[in-house]
Amino acid sequence: MKEKSLVLAMALMTLLVLPAYTTASPVQFQLLTTADNIGNLPQQQQSGGDYLPRTGDDISGSTINPNGCFSFNFMNPDGETNPASYAKAIHSMTGSVTLDIDFETGGAVEIVSLDFDGYVAPGKLSSQHLESGSNSGTYWADATSNWAFQGSFDWYYDTPFGGSGTADMTFDDYQWDGFIIPVSQLTTMGMAATVLDDSLGYFGGDFESWLLNQVAGQLPQGAAYLFFAQGQEIPSWTNPQMGMSANGTVGETVIGYAVPEPGTMMLLAAGLCLARRQRRY
Repeated sequence: MKEKSLVLAMALMTLLVLPAYTTASPVQFQLLTTADNIGNLPQQQQSGGDYLPRTGDDISGSTINPNGCFSFNFMNPDGETNPASYAKAIHSMTGSVTLDIDFETGGAVEIVSLDFDGYVAPGKLSSQHLESGSNSGTYWADATSNWAFQGSFDWYYDTPFGGSGTADMTFDDYQWDGFIIPVSQLTTMGMAATVLDDSLGYFGGDFESWLLNQVAGQLPQGAAYLFFAQGQEIPSWTNPQMGMSANGTVGETVIGYAVPEPGTMMLLAAGLCLARRQRRY
């Protein structure tokens, strides 16, 4: 029995020292929401601003952003090219995105699922889902590469104006740019070692300070990775029912987190295996 106990102890120690994320596996990133953000959206309507939630120029109101979302679609009904005009339509989003990803070594990433629900106005909801196609990306898992993430995928937008369950507009080869940073690096020292920003310039000011002051403290306990992705502008998006009769622009900002537990699952599996072995004697 002593020999068996020694073998079991050695097996457990081996599991404990193994890297937690050695191989790619599906991980769900939940979009960040918080009660503190209920009633607020970034940016004053039809004016310039920084597009950062929880800053002084937020839109506020009793019917705005009831779910406390940090993720948004930015739309420009007039088709103007000035980013400030995105404020004319900002829709909050809840939901999740699942990535097949290797947190330790980075490399190729598969975008497995996309399930976003958008709050447009009272009684009017939208949704975003993947289309079948090439839904892939790349992750650089180190600070020197700014924890960079890029993705390309096909998705469709179901607006409240086209009827529920309809693909009102599809986007092929839609580009995401951003980062997936370990929560442990959301510190002053971690920010000094990297450059995190939004590639499309929606956000002005000190983006990293905003991450530290407004986002890091909102993450739930157990969150291991912060996911930030920004969708490219699409200048040819049209939908007369939404005010885009000739052309328009749609983009989005996604802020989510992951609570992966593969290390715990390995130990649980080992424990079950050991228990079965013990019952045989």
